[in-house]
Amino acid sequence: MELTRREILERAAALGITTSLPFGSEAQAKEALTAVDFGSPYVDTTKKLAANWNEADITWALEPGGAMAFLGKIKAMWPNPPYDLVINWSPGFATMVKEGWAETITLADVPNLADVPKRFLTKDDNGNIKTVPRSVDGSYFAVRTDRCPIEIKTVDDLLNPNLKGHICWPVASLYLSAPTVTLALARGGNEFNLDPGWKFLEELAKSGNIGRVYSGNVEGFNSMTTGETSIIYASNGALSQLGQKIPVKALTKLDPSLKAALYVEGWVVLSSSKHKKAAMNFADFSVSADNSATFHQAIHSVPANQKAKPDPSAAAIQFSPQELEKFTFLPDWGYMSTQMDTWVKKFEQDIVPKI
Repeated sequence: MELTRREILERAAALGITTSLPFGSEAQAKEALTAVDFGSPYVDTTKKLAANWNEADITWALEPGGAMAFLGKIKAMWPNPPYDLVINWSPGFATMVKEGWAETITLADVPNLADVPKRFLTKDDNGNIKTVPRSVDGSYFAVRTDRCPIEIKTVDDLLNPNLKGHICWPVASLYLSAPTVTLALARGGNEFNLDPGWKFLEELAKSGNIGRVYSGNVEGFNSMTTGETSIIYASNGALSQLGQKIPVKALTKLDPSLKAALYVEGWVVLSSSKHKKAAMNFADFSVSADNSATFHQAIHSVPANQKAKPDPSAAAIQFSPQELEKFTFLPDWGYMSTQMDTWVKKFEQDIVPKI
């Protein structure tokens, strides 16, 4: 027998029970999403946005060990990973699409995709959209202005003999060898033809201008802050932090030979999710113009939504459409990730001994 709301209240009153039972749509429990984000400040900022979204309850998980390492965790648990919505970046997107983990997303599912430049969308071989871009970030060369003995105007200036020991160069696995790709582009190559880049890097090694090879941000920061080196290649986020300690100038928008390597960070709705609609709705909510602007006030990168107001802290990688063509490149990060073993070995065998 189905009881009416009034009958339930009358029976409760007869038993001396005080109640404020929810009825209608409120009586139904919300969906429960599990979302994965980067660590602080990313997840903290996203949680603040989520507090204003009431469609589903969200349990948050982090990507310990980095975005690429987290993919191994998904693979081990597939086809039943306990996640609905996962943040990742360009190299990881390629893997997720290849493995069939990324649900197809349309403009009807996520209307705010209409405000994201098409070049930042990851698609499968059939042209289906597989990601919801949140941020556009990048890595590039930067200089400590109070220590560098010359003005850097082009990439060839890195070979200047006055720069003995001044360059802090990342190991090949960092940024998936993007700085070497930049060198290759300056001499007619690219990520698929890296030989010109290796030749340029060998010249740099022999010149004595590389004073430190670093394997992590702490090591690179120490080299720059102590004045051991004055030129570094790093991510915009890392350089924003470094700029709070020492005077750092981004070598972007100066010359086409000093191109910044761009990558995208964003959401993937897992094809295994049982809550795909809610996951897409939250992704759409989080990348709206207003929410994206709020998010990027705390995160030093550029909103993928071109209607969102960018924060001045990411000025180094804010480009007009004309500047994007001239001063940046969006490499095939998926391909680059497949070359890491070969490139790391070449760097260690052919470059490091010459430094």
